[in-house]
Amino acid sequence: MITQHCRRAVALLAAAALAPIAQAQAATCPSPGTASVSVGTVSEVAPGGARAFAVDLAANEGVIVDLASLKPAARLTTGDDDEDDHEHGEGSANAAPRALKICDAAGAVLSPQPGEVFEKGGSTVTTTDGERLRFVAPRAGRYTIAVTSSDEPREILVRRRAGGSTPAPVVSAVLPGEQKGITSSGAPMVFSFAGTAGQWVMLKAKSEKDTVLRLAGPDKAGDYAKIAENDDSDGLNPMIRRKLPVTGTYYVQVDSLSEDPGEFQLSLARSEAPPPPPAPVRLNIGTQVAGRLTGGDDIKLYVLPVVAGHSYRLDLTAPYDGVVGIGLPNPVESEDGNDKPDAGYADIKSQDDGTSGTEKLNFTARSTGQLLVRIKSFGIGETDGGYTLTATDLGS
Repeated sequence: MITQHCRRAVALLAAAALAPIAQAQAATCPSPGTASVSVGTVSEVAPGGARAFAVDLAANEGVIVDLASLKPAARLTTGDDDEDDHEHGEGSANAAPRALKICDAAGAVLSPQPGEVFEKGGSTVTTTDGERLRFVAPRAGRYTIAVTSSDEPREILVRRRAGGSTPAPVVSAVLPGEQKGITSSGAPMVFSFAGTAGQWVMLKAKSEKDTVLRLAGPDKAGDYAKIAENDDSDGLNPMIRRKLPVTGTYYVQVDSLSEDPGEFQLSLARSEAPPPPPAPVRLNIGTQVAGRLTGGDDIKLYVLPVVAGHSYRLDLTAPYDGVVGIGLPNPVESEDGNDKPDAGYADIKSQDDGTSGTEKLNFTARSTGQLLVRIKSFGIGETDGGYTLTATDLGS
């Protein structure tokens, strides 16, 4: 069955439009001048402005370019010097601007492409001392290795890469539209689509495997970064609902937590902006309120005024497994399409000791202001969902 999947994947990729290649940025590498590097030799990169080095490569020759800082304090993350090192977390791709790129003789950027903004599956990774770029020359000739400016002394090493391969092509998609593919933890797939500033999009992946969705887009300067990630909005199926910040090309990566290849279906759709959450009801100290959850997914929010230095107790009583929590307003847009009342709620502390009865949550206010109180359940069962809630000021 996997063999059949692989055939379908090859057919899919062969038919894909290579959007990033069509958008190669021309003349963005500086001229290498007389500086050159040889495969297998270390060269110094003096502090100062951007640098460029020329390197001659044979057709289909694979190389690894390592840029390393000579100052220990400049080390970015832990890593190793193994050629097949793993990426050091998805966030590290956005921790610092990329310092390396390779251009052809005309100055067009060949690597990394914008679609490789996701560190996993891309040609650039963070190492202990700096950055590593993998590249396979499409043809014999002279190439330019561009290095960004820095106040620190660095060195660059170009070495041959055994068994090098070019990154998987980016599949061109349309909005709205559907795409199918095969992914695994070792071979994520990337799709591109054109987006407009202010437009809301809904991205969903369905698969029998545990998949992960990541969305990357440009900023006003044209630099790319990951802007959303989700892996469990609908069971094992991820979903991203997002407002696009600028007009340009966006990239969606479909990854998997499984090593075994699995088919998936990706849907890209326009979406309306999520409605603003309803205003929470005021919860007064010492006054018992009665409420009702209409189902296991229902959520109620209250706003509770607190005074610095005072301790409080919340008592939630319900004939089912209820949960009481406190939190603060969260102004960050949800990445999973959440439009429930708690879409703007950031949890601080919650209480769920029993499957029924009274849950007691105690806390002390550090400052004077307002807290949000969230009531939810793990299912109301055969009950009508009713509950009572009381806030008590225990004093300073």
